[in-house]
Amino acid sequence: MSRVPVIILSGFLGSGKTTLLLNLLEESEQKGMTFGILMNEFGKMDVDSHIINGRSTVPIQSLNDGCVCCSKKSELINSFEELLRTSPEVIFVELTGIANPEEVMGEMLKKELISRVYVKSVVTLVDAEIISRITSFDMRTTYARQLFSADSIIVNKMDLIGDMLRPKIETLIKELNKSADILFTTLGHVGLDKLLNVNRAGKKSDRRDSFQTSVDNELIGGLPSYDYLSTIAIPVPIKVTKRIIEEYFSRLKPNLIRAKGFVQLEDDNRNYLVQFIGNRISWEVFMEYESQPFITLIGVDINANQAFEEFSNLVKKPIEELLTINS
Repeated sequence: MSRVPVIILSGFLGSGKTTLLLNLLEESEQKGMTFGILMNEFGKMDVDSHIINGRSTVPIQSLNDGCVCCSKKSELINSFEELLRTSPEVIFVELTGIANPEEVMGEMLKKELISRVYVKSVVTLVDAEIISRITSFDMRTTYARQLFSADSIIVNKMDLIGDMLRPKIETLIKELNKSADILFTTLGHVGLDKLLNVNRAGKKSDRRDSFQTSVDNELIGGLPSYDYLSTIAIPVPIKVTKRIIEEYFSRLKPNLIRAKGFVQLEDDNRNYLVQFIGNRISWEVFMEYESQPFITLIGVDINANQAFEEFSNLVKKPIEELLTINS
């Protein structure tokens, strides 16, 4: 039995991994290819799988409330086995925004998997606006580990900065990883063939030998490694306005790094997917979601009591009442 190729999708929180995956799935359906997807959510509530399920019928295995490179390692093998039963031609693994791809690749070398799957390539996405503000990498950071491990690096959201900064970004990435293909795009538009033709075995081993080198380099603003992010799921059992949600995210700054979830707006009674990263908030009608509305918050030292209290104050309802609605 031939081994199934696995493409690992890595990238920091909000870089656009799920958008890229949706584009690839649409193209794969046109080509008549069969995929399997393993999605790892850092939060307790699963947002990304709902997005994929709303747009595709591809088999999905979800691992929530932890990272497959640490707390969810023990569940990885079972998830792969479930996907392999569907006979996929390719398996995509979408990692959490704080995962180290090398840890996941190590798990795939275990005897239960090594004869059945192999890592074809590691694809790392970066947010063009964020990386354009970086001057050099501290090799201890999650961001650096993800870039270091990549065979292909996709600089996404180029529409936010324009082409003037492309040379700077390319130079910065090559300081860390000279052998990776670098692709610049917007809205995760990268052809499926480009990713399927990247071969990890054919890459030169000219990356930095160790994450212990050049540890004195710092990121602008003292960007931390994000190894100790926490996550909170906030139920949103009532209709809200965009203003309320946007004000809520603003009150949780600067601790809030990423937020995403589903809410129902009182303006038009429709369900929306809301996403927050950096200073950007996006809204998208998402009527495919029919379960209880919620928002997942990911950040540094986010206090659960404070998070619930801030939301309670904004919607002018006691926390106890919010927790009992539709329960």
